[in-house]
Amino acid sequence: MDCRAIRDLIGERWGEELPAEAREHLSQCAGCEAYWRRALFLQAGFHALAEETPPQASFGFASRLVRRLEEWDATGARSEFFETVGRRFVYATLALTLALLLSLALPSTGPVRGVAGADFLGLQSRNQALQPDVVGGETGDTHELNLGGPTE
Repeated sequence: MDCRAIRDLIGERWGEELPAEAREHLSQCAGCEAYWRRALFLQAGFHALAEETPPQASFGFASRLVRRLEEWDATGARSEFFETVGRRFVYATLALTLALLLSLALPSTGPVRGVAGADFLGLQSRNQALQPDVVGGETGDTHELNLGGPTE
């Protein structure tokens, strides 16, 4: 039997004895044995809980509870509580909506996010074609720069 079948069998036979094949698997598989021990521990806890008697409510509990709920409602604390929670919910919703709209409206490049590499190269080549040559020639001139070497 595989581990999944053993664990299903443990769940089906809650509190019953396992067959010999399952017990043999438990002796060989540490994970399934730990699962079996936890199941036995849980079962023992449920049995101990069933033996306990539930606590009884004190005399006049229901009337005190109703009276306090009426006092709480009369003071307006309930409406104040829901107004505060509602206001916070509206503010949070507005903030999330604003963040979503800003993320959709802002471009993917710019001073905040920086210029992408491909966009930068494209802008650079366009700008170089429009600017005059630093040496003094016009754009598109094929003059070479003489750095003091002999001229031919």
